[in-house]
Amino acid sequence: MEDAAAAAAVTPEMQVRKRPRPVRADGRQDPPPSGGLDLISRLPDAVLGTVVSLLPTKDGARTQALSRRWRPLWRSADAPLNLAAAPDLAGDDGSRAALASRILSGHPGPARRLSLRLALALSPRSQGEADGWFRSASLAGLQDLEVTNLEWGSHYPLPPHPLLRFAPTLCLLRLGGCRFPFPGQASPPPRFPRLKQIMLFDVRISEDTLQSVISSCAVLQSVSLHNMSFSRLCISSPTLRSISVEGVFTFRELVIVDAPCLERLLPIYPNGGPATIRVIRAPRLEVLGFLSQGISRLHLGTTVFQRMIAVTMTTKMRTLKILVLECAPNLDFVVDFLKCFPCLEKLYVIFSEGKDMNIAPKYDLLDPIECLELHLKEVVLKNYCGGHRLYMDFAKFFLLNAKVLRKMEIGARYSYKSNCNIDNWMCYLRRQLQVENRASKDASVEVKVNKFTRHDPRSRRWCLSQGLKSELAKILREFVRLRCC
Repeated sequence: MEDAAAAAAVTPEMQVRKRPRPVRADGRQDPPPSGGLDLISRLPDAVLGTVVSLLPTKDGARTQALSRRWRPLWRSADAPLNLAAAPDLAGDDGSRAALASRILSGHPGPARRLSLRLALALSPRSQGEADGWFRSASLAGLQDLEVTNLEWGSHYPLPPHPLLRFAPTLCLLRLGGCRFPFPGQASPPPRFPRLKQIMLFDVRISEDTLQSVISSCAVLQSVSLHNMSFSRLCISSPTLRSISVEGVFTFRELVIVDAPCLERLLPIYPNGGPATIRVIRAPRLEVLGFLSQGISRLHLGTTVFQRMIAVTMTTKMRTLKILVLECAPNLDFVVDFLKCFPCLEKLYVIFSEGKDMNIAPKYDLLDPIECLELHLKEVVLKNYCGGHRLYMDFAKFFLLNAKVLRKMEIGARYSYKSNCNIDNWMCYLRRQLQVENRASKDASVEVKVNKFTRHDPRSRRWCLSQGLKSELAKILREFVRLRCC
């Protein structure tokens, strides 16, 4: 009976063929390892179960076809359930829902992860099936919960009982296209004592409710808010280390009231919001960006920037190491930030065309900038227009004045319709940046090319927007590497 049930849980698309053992020259097969088992199969059930649980749902189910030793593992308590009802599990919503029901009914629990990516908002049947899944005994001890409604423009009313049930064990909560079930003080949300990461995309939730969830989490480390609408969101957390925001125009103000462990503050697309960012207390902040003129007011303690121009400069943040700016080649913007962050080590500038372009100012030796004198080691310039004098002057400013600079990386844009050969154009850029009296003799200049198919500024903006997230991922990987050194 168990073998039949196991075979039923493996659908035809999950099946794999067994590889025959190698045949020697004398026509005989190589014998199996001693005892009839390979070395991996000799591991304890708890170890093998952990391996199976970390596999994607399809691959975990396929392990039942490996051998009799592996067959019972996927459906045992030694392999906590990892169920992702996503488009790669089956072709349509109906097939995915049916397969998810079969898997839940055949697993005894506990569960590690449940990921639902279905069209939930407009189908009462889908909502009823999801409600039944949330009540399944197989999901005991659930650690990761993801619910993403694929019906664009609608919001799935997430019932309250799954959050109440899984609150004691959840480590990750990811919601998309949903309506949070706890409207306010009349029905406060539960506490999540083990929750480390919150990711919300287009979720209907009030400021008070989200503030209550964040402040009540004892070990929360990361909050990601994407396409969210808030008038004023205040965040206080004793453990929070990272905040990323990808807003819309209805996200008006983000206030970091008290975040003693915050290291990364990342407004990914600042032109969409929040319009105002206030950092009242974040004594360990190390990474900040992207900052642009889309943030109309930026308050860092008592220092205030208005559209990237310093209005008051009374607070200096000596903890900041990495800064990402999106602006025109205007050194007035950048120099103000260098003065505000005297211990900055890495500066990323993504150029955008605009009316605020200016000629590079002279560096006043009588008023030295500590960052340029002692700390700035790397400058990365993206969307660089190599034929424009203002861009070249911008780059030369750092080569001439950053005394401990080790590397400058330039991502220059090139059009296929340009009359200049790309190799000649690259040589021209390098010659323009060959500065004999550079401040740091160890500084190297690396030029890379971003290619465009036509002289269309919309194409350049599209390529820039597509590259922002990948560039941010590189920055964060480098930050993690530096922290681990």
